[in-house]
Amino acid sequence: ARDLPSIVEAVDRFAQRLGALQARGIAVDDLQFDAGYGREYLEYYDGFVFGFHAAGLPPVSSGGRYDALTQVLGKGQAIPAVGGIIRPALVLEVRA
Repeated sequence: ARDLPSIVEAVDRFAQRLGALQARGIAVDDLQFDAGYGREYLEYYDGFVFGFHAAGLPPVSSGGRYDALTQVLGKGQAIPAVGGIIRPALVLEVRA
């Protein structure tokens, strides 16, 4: 096994997120995980990135952390930031 201490904190945070989802009744074993999601076309995100998909549709919701962007725009002052979007028309389509 390889020792990767640089990812231990990230793996712990991910486990906490899964625990929070599971506590709210979400079947986390059924969720798909893609470590590359958002890394090619959402370059401004630098932390946790998410996307919720329904079969045959574009992402119903997506977003993530972009702390490094605020540091650039804030002239060196980093501000914790998260953003996302929910596409109401797609939510209605999924519910139909």
